[in-house]
Amino acid sequence: MNAFAHQTLNERIAQRFGTAATHYDEQALAQKQSAQQLIAEQTLQGRVLDIGCGTGWLTRHIAEHHPVDSIVALDIALPMLTATHLHYPLITPIQADAAFLPFKENSFEGVVSNFALQWLASPQDFAQELARVLAQNGQFCLAIPVDGTLAELNQAWAQVDTSRHTNQFFSTPTWLEALKYAGLTIKNQQQSAFYQYYDTTKALLKSLKAIGANELQQPRQHGLWGRGQLLALEHAMEHYRQSQGIPLHYEVLMVYGQKANSQHISE
Repeated sequence: MNAFAHQTLNERIAQRFGTAATHYDEQALAQKQSAQQLIAEQTLQGRVLDIGCGTGWLTRHIAEHHPVDSIVALDIALPMLTATHLHYPLITPIQADAAFLPFKENSFEGVVSNFALQWLASPQDFAQELARVLAQNGQFCLAIPVDGTLAELNQAWAQVDTSRHTNQFFSTPTWLEALKYAGLTIKNQQQSAFYQYYDTTKALLKSLKAIGANELQQPRQHGLWGRGQLLALEHAMEHYRQSQGIPLHYEVLMVYGQKANSQHISE
């Protein structure tokens, strides 16, 4: 077994996304669409934290278009934090793990996260951390890929072999229950589907790799896929081809809420 397999999930994620940093934006089209939708009708102010900022498109947009005092751009992959978007006076880049936020209680009036929290091992633990760092009446806006993401790819792989080739995603109820249990008030929620289309299955897989999103919670034990497996996958994916091409499907929960004053919490 190679050394990569002995790394922790967080180490592997940091390495994958660090490698992807220079070409992430050109491939992450659905991620940008999600970010735009996430904050389209929101107003963030005061001290803001962007968890899993990536190359910082959302961070920069908030800094330029919202009445914020400052914004912390947090990501586990250090190369992401050198991106041009993050070179802005109000933005402070910090390398850290979203599961262990390195901030004091009540540090932020706003917390946002787009396409990052699906990598966490425990929605419940994250929700507690979110509640801890939010100030009283602070707001949160989260876009989280959930169960149903990569559905077509998973179904196609199931026709090829019995191995797990993509990550499992927590369900929408799991995330909502975790946030409520942490004492956070959910004001609004919606679930949206985002698609990117490719001419070939190889192009789809290459795109997933290019943005670092092909990492598994458990490292692969059997090396690279064989040519026969890839040919079988290509055949299976043709069943899902649409006029635009072969779909890469993200099912995204967008949830908005706040940390209410304790005397106002009714549950």
